[in-house]
Amino acid sequence: MEVDFTGRQMEITPDLQQYTRQHLRKLERLFPESPKLHVILTREKHRRIAEMTIKLRDQTLIGIMETADTRSAIKGALDKLERQAVRWFQRRRTKKRRPKPTSAILVNVIGSSRVDHEEARVVESERVPVKPLTLDEAIEALDASASGVVVFRNAETERVNVVYRRPDGNLGLIEPEP
Repeated sequence: MEVDFTGRQMEITPDLQQYTRQHLRKLERLFPESPKLHVILTREKHRRIAEMTIKLRDQTLIGIMETADTRSAIKGALDKLERQAVRWFQRRRTKKRRPKPTSAILVNVIGSSRVDHEEARVVESERVPVKPLTLDEAIEALDASASGVVVFRNAETERVNVVYRRPDGNLGLIEPEP
């Protein structure tokens, strides 16, 4: 993690820089993309203030701590940053995930009144929703269906499949090639 230090009314010693970097381990584990950390240490009369800022893609986390000792101010500000980072990751993880929208496929029934294939015409059109199902669920839906055809998105392969009842009473499955 890249760390920038700024001292206001005080000098940033290498000892303070090393102390800050040692206590950054948990934050470094939380952020795999290694964001930039800006540390501002301020001395005002008898107070020591540590302000730390991490800028992420869509969020800025800020930890401020004011104590009488510089090291305890750094540790307190880092603790606040860690709590904010954990809450931020939990919020991102628990956002409501919406399922993929179900699409519809147009099924055309071609009339077979003529033998000439050039004169085949569409007799009936129907929009069928494509729902994510397993093969067993699709077979159950086929038993309940009056049309004898179920178009579904296979939950295992994420591809559109068709289950249909054959004229001999058996079931047929149409799968696209990978």
